[in-house]
Amino acid sequence: MIKRKRFRMSGPVLVIGFILLIPSVLGMLFGILMLVLTSAAGTQTSASSARDIRARLVAQEVPESVIAEVVSSKPVENAELVSLTSQQRSAVHDAQLSASAQKVGAGAATVVAGGFSLFVIVMSFLGGLLGWLLVMRKRVLQCVRCGAIVPAS
Repeated sequence: MIKRKRFRMSGPVLVIGFILLIPSVLGMLFGILMLVLTSAAGTQTSASSARDIRARLVAQEVPESVIAEVVSSKPVENAELVSLTSQQRSAVHDAQLSASAQKVGAGAATVVAGGFSLFVIVMSFLGGLLGWLLVMRKRVLQCVRCGAIVPAS
């Protein structure tokens, strides 16, 4: 009797196991990549939004102190708003609303894309686990003379 490792399942089941196992590894890598890209896109979107808001307020000749508060999402004091013209006040309010809406939109998109990425990772992991269970090997003792197999436990 010699020790050998043999597949636990038959040929068709092994094929199914490898069909599940190989794409699941690629799916997990894809999910992780999408998670990283989602995070980077959220950061880039907020920087782009801040530049756009700053440009619109500079075009209306709003003071830099007010622009800095709007871009950093801090509330603008009424004392600062009183010194502005009505057109500048309107531009400041529009910029505040735009900044809030863009943050909400970017946050929602990040949640949706991140949730999808996590779903892909979990499903790929489960598929890989099932595939791995199907292609596992077991230790057996095999007779050299007749080829009989006995579990080696």
